[in-house]
Amino acid sequence: MDKVLNFIKENKFLVVILLVATILRFYKINLQSLWMDEIYTMNVSNPANSYGTIITEVNNREGFPYFYFLLLKTLYTVFGYSPIVSRGLSAVLGVLSVYIIARLGEKMFSKQAGIFAALILAFSEYAIYISQDARPYTFYLFCILLTYYYLIKYLKDVSKTNAIKYGLSLGLLLNVNFFAAINVVSQGFLLVLFCFILDAEKRKTFIKYTLLTIIITFILFTPNIYKLVLLSRIESFWIPAPTTETISLILKEFLGNSEITLFLFLSIFIFFMITIFNTNKLEKTKDIFNDKKTFSFLILASWTFLYFIVIFLKSYTQTSLFLARYLTSLFPAIILIFGIGLAMIKNNAIKTTFASILVIFIFFNHTIVRGYYRGPNKTQFREASQLIIDKNKNNETVYTSLKYWFDYYLNNNNVKFNVVEKPNLETIINEMIANPSTTKPFWYTDAHGRPFQLSENAQQFVNSNFYIDENFDGFDAWTKHFILLKDVKKDVDVSKFGTLKDFNGTPFKFNLEVFENTNYVLTASGWAYFDEQDATESKIDLVLIKDGVAIKIPSQKVNRPDVTSYFKSSFNLSNSGFTASFNLKDLPSGNYRLGILIVDKTTNKSGLNLTDKTIIK
Repeated sequence: MDKVLNFIKENKFLVVILLVATILRFYKINLQSLWMDEIYTMNVSNPANSYGTIITEVNNREGFPYFYFLLLKTLYTVFGYSPIVSRGLSAVLGVLSVYIIARLGEKMFSKQAGIFAALILAFSEYAIYISQDARPYTFYLFCILLTYYYLIKYLKDVSKTNAIKYGLSLGLLLNVNFFAAINVVSQGFLLVLFCFILDAEKRKTFIKYTLLTIIITFILFTPNIYKLVLLSRIESFWIPAPTTETISLILKEFLGNSEITLFLFLSIFIFFMITIFNTNKLEKTKDIFNDKKTFSFLILASWTFLYFIVIFLKSYTQTSLFLARYLTSLFPAIILIFGIGLAMIKNNAIKTTFASILVIFIFFNHTIVRGYYRGPNKTQFREASQLIIDKNKNNETVYTSLKYWFDYYLNNNNVKFNVVEKPNLETIINEMIANPSTTKPFWYTDAHGRPFQLSENAQQFVNSNFYIDENFDGFDAWTKHFILLKDVKKDVDVSKFGTLKDFNGTPFKFNLEVFENTNYVLTASGWAYFDEQDATESKIDLVLIKDGVAIKIPSQKVNRPDVTSYFKSSFNLSNSGFTASFNLKDLPSGNYRLGILIVDKTTNKSGLNLTDKTIIK
């Protein structure tokens, strides 16, 4: 207990930073749906799989070593099979990364440099994102920091104990990410460089213990050799070829995608480089260990240069690897440059003010401008599946082009649906056109850059045969329920409103943004919602009113998060959108007025507003 209290007293700023980092990484950790790669993680590390099955799955599906997935399986058996557990591991490692970068900055330059680096990493948008992601990238971030920490300890104190610790950290790093092999080679160059700096007597001891480090590292990496051979056979990859803006876009992703923060970071970087370039000449080569500026520059230059060159050459000559998460090991080096740069500022008032302004802008850009904790920023597989779970009471067939991923939500210990893989919705419609006997109600759900899109012929078939009565249109994911048009109840009972006026029942806000009547096809869209409540359970119908009788127009829900943001509402109004396309040829002759009917059974509210739009047939 005394040790803990002493640690807190001696590291008050670091303790506060760690508390903030913990809050930012665990807050709303399950707000976002699992996206495609996270579902890979959940499926591969499923505790129902044996350890052997997991190894086979990793060989077939993953580009990482086995350790992360085997670790998750073990954690699931203790804490339960849940996205919170897998993301929780990333969050814990994210907090530990903040701690270790503080220690690394202290070892490399000064305690203050470590504190500033930890402060920036704690608030970093990229660091928070990967810390709430069920993938091994935060593990990679933590391990790369750990290896450089033990590398510097070893360089400054060549001993058997430090050699063993360094070897274990390298072995762990190589068991987390295969890109780490480049990091290990980079550190190897540093070891060779420092080997020549040492005296002849110390050099022998250094070589002996370094060989011990290499042996430990190789032994720990050995179980992954087969997987590495499999990866070496891959000749093409999905990442697009790099452009002239690729590198700058990755830097923006690392630093927060804000012009203000980019300017502030650039200012620190320029100051860091100018200060480094003005460093006095060393009297003796061995003085590198005592000259903080030279020592930290050599560490950071070797850390970043070789890794970047390898990725650069690979991307421009063979297969592109320019993706922010593949460059995660460079990210902490960049943060350390900023931490050291801030520590180099001599005026404490300027230093503190500049660091405070930087952190404030990072935080506000992340939480307010980009709204990280408010709305969806990951593919909404969960929400697209939930509509089917809630509404598919008749267990109708669910079609999708992403069965492996949707099965995580739709085929598990709690629910079982008949999920059938099809390349796209167009294929299903064409099969029905070719064989009308197969025309029956069904669900279709898709995601990950696969929008709802039909050819003109297929869309005409849908309009003539189906009505979409349930619809989810979310972030990079959607679900639609197609029921037969002949089964749709067209008449709507509006007698409860009595004699119809312009506004009937519970008042609600609405806007009819599109209204077109072309070639006997009525097209309309807009939004409507009850004030002072979420629109989540509200059902919106467009109706045509004639002599007090209402005819329902087939319409669809449309996800409209812009309505929430435009009105700055504290309620979720995303479910307020609607769109409709209706063939008027079968409509009886008469003079109709378009109405918007909205019902919410959870709050027992219902309202009918008659618009100024009319249809004469």
